[in-house]
Amino acid sequence: MSMFRRLGRLFGGEGAAQANERAAPSPPAAPQPKAFNYQDDRIPDSAQAKIAHILESIEAVEKAMEREQVPSFSRVDTGQMRDVHLPQLVQSYIDVPASHRGEIFRKTGKSASFLLGASLDRLQERVDTMLRDLAQHDINAFTNNTQFINERYSDDDNPFR
Repeated sequence: MSMFRRLGRLFGGEGAAQANERAAPSPPAAPQPKAFNYQDDRIPDSAQAKIAHILESIEAVEKAMEREQVPSFSRVDTGQMRDVHLPQLVQSYIDVPASHRGEIFRKTGKSASFLLGASLDRLQERVDTMLRDLAQHDINAFTNNTQFINERYSDDDNPFR
């Protein structure tokens, strides 16, 4: 420790605190998620359409969250859906060789593409619920504002009418 830092600590501590703040390393930037190719030929067309709709809906949720005070776990949840859960689900479908997908049918009574579609439907339902909850907040705010305006500026209480 330099003599100036020691003197700074001794006479008020501000110099040392500022020096420590400057010396503290900044946390590393979060890695950007790898872009996933949802147009892969191994993904059924019906699943590709569902995936596109899910991604559009997640984007709508994130835009709506920007306007609202939303708990951070909800933001994390949508990010994980987009960046982790959706790509992992699709990748796990792709990783099952087409020649072995019959084993999934024998075990579950449903095809792998059907199970993929059902899982995508569940993701879409969750995103739709989030959108509906955010919309309900907007609807409630609008309703409250219209009621206030009607009460505040109503002519019913005007004694000169």
